[in-house]
Amino acid sequence: MRKLALALVGGLAGLAIVWVGATIVPFAALFWQAARESLLPSTVSWDAKGAWVKCDGAIAGTVPWPQAPAAACEAMHLCANEAPLTPDQQASLKSAMRGLPNCGDP
Repeated sequence: MRKLALALVGGLAGLAIVWVGATIVPFAALFWQAARESLLPSTVSWDAKGAWVKCDGAIAGTVPWPQAPAAACEAMHLCANEAPLTPDQQASLKSAMRGLPNCGDP
């Protein structure tokens, strides 16, 4: 009887640990991803929702634009529409966009 009670308590404790882990781990993962992306914009994909964080570096030349011209044009339009840019950055971005085939001004 005593062994059964210990097994039951141990099982419930194990379930509680699994439940707490399953609840906390996703939030911790989301926090870690947000912190990593804000501290290291180069880790963000150009297809990601928050890709605008890469715009400062891409315009400055420290972060590469996507390789394909159409994808680079799309990323540049994203930067023109989503990122808070200075007038110098806007001018540099427009110049880069004019250098791509079939990529009009924002």
